[in-house]
Amino acid sequence: MRAVRRILFALIVLLPLTAQAQVFWSLTDEAGRQNWLLGTVHSEDPRLLDWPEPLVDALQQADRLALELVPNAAVLERLQQAMMFRDGRLSEVLDEDLYARVVELLVTHYGLTETAVDRMRPWAVAVTLATPPPETGMFMDLMLSVRAQGAGADVVALETFDEQIGFLTGFAPEEQIALIRQAVSDHERQLEIFERLIAAYLDGDLERLARLAESQMDGLPEPVIAHFNEAGLAARNRRMLERAEPWLESGGLIIAVGALHLPGEEGLVAMLRERGWILEPVY
Repeated sequence: MRAVRRILFALIVLLPLTAQAQVFWSLTDEAGRQNWLLGTVHSEDPRLLDWPEPLVDALQQADRLALELVPNAAVLERLQQAMMFRDGRLSEVLDEDLYARVVELLVTHYGLTETAVDRMRPWAVAVTLATPPPETGMFMDLMLSVRAQGAGADVVALETFDEQIGFLTGFAPEEQIALIRQAVSDHERQLEIFERLIAAYLDGDLERLARLAESQMDGLPEPVIAHFNEAGLAARNRRMLERAEPWLESGGLIIAVGALHLPGEEGLVAMLRERGWILEPVY
């Protein structure tokens, strides 16, 4: 589960947001159907697990929780396989200095061996280095899943594994290396960056969250930013909403996805309103 958390949490750090407040919404319609929309942070920070009462109540009432991916053992196994080269080696892709720095960081801070590092694909290195070393693996999405299942709700996925991993593997080789360089450069400020990110989320200040996320994009090639915006955000929003619509029609659904998926003209809040849902901020 820790590898899943690394991948998913990295997305919220690297993708830009459009400013908009509130992270938890009530969704209703004229027929009286009740659903909810929650923006999450894919992190194990314990402050994210001290949920406000309205969310606890919704988890008790809901019939179904829809996450980007269901964080189970099968997903973890497939992810770990996808992260590793079958034939190539990382040392054959990176220049000597960058490879040495990557090995130093992943061995010292993440507990990997150099042999394991050398087998990692570049995109996997980038997203691993973009997040703090895991301690518990009890990230927010996993704990939502556990709580929902404990209350008798079904937990379902809004994406397939291949769809989500396809976004990460869709970067050109040189773009993956640029992401590694960025992650290495930012590593010393990593804890500070994450502290500011989580503080903005807990304050419900997505405008501040947007500025922090956008600052992480500075210096990246334009094709990388374009891929994030379209393949990582807009296209996924459309796909997730399409998958969620039958469950929304039944009522009793909590959509819980990374907070970056909520705001903006192509965000879930705007698209749900376009489809006639009444959205009211809860917190």
